[in-house]
Amino acid sequence: MRREQEEIITVPDTEAAEIGEIMSRYGLEPQEYGPVVAGLRRNPQAWLDFMMRFELGLERPDPRRALQSAFTIALSYVVGGLVPLLPYVLVSAAQDAMLTSVGVTLAALLFFGYVKGRFTGNRPFASAVQTAVIGALASAAAYGMAKAVQAR
Repeated sequence: MRREQEEIITVPDTEAAEIGEIMSRYGLEPQEYGPVVAGLRRNPQAWLDFMMRFELGLERPDPRRALQSAFTIALSYVVGGLVPLLPYVLVSAAQDAMLTSVGVTLAALLFFGYVKGRFTGNRPFASAVQTAVIGALASAAAYGMAKAVQAR
């Protein structure tokens, strides 16, 4: 929001042109969206709100949903944490449990990356691969650090 606010102050013509680009995606012609651009330029807060929502796809969070958001995040962490840990509960041999955990976790990362791509409008398969690679690198780094600490 600060960056967008700074751009409205320092490069207002560029930001105004971005409003035009956004409006043209909705089929409006310059003579139709010109008054909207002029009106937003006169009201910097409305301009900032418009750019946050329509350029960046971000909106101010509803404070009434804070508890629901906190619960959703907490539940997601618990469920997400169970994915790699559950094989250790279900498989008796530690080595087999680790290999199962790696496979199940990669499958879950691919699945959730795909779903993320579908919901965000990105390419789902690219999103799936990206999520799996980042998750695998993070897991490998954590594993490596644990092994390094254990060796001391």
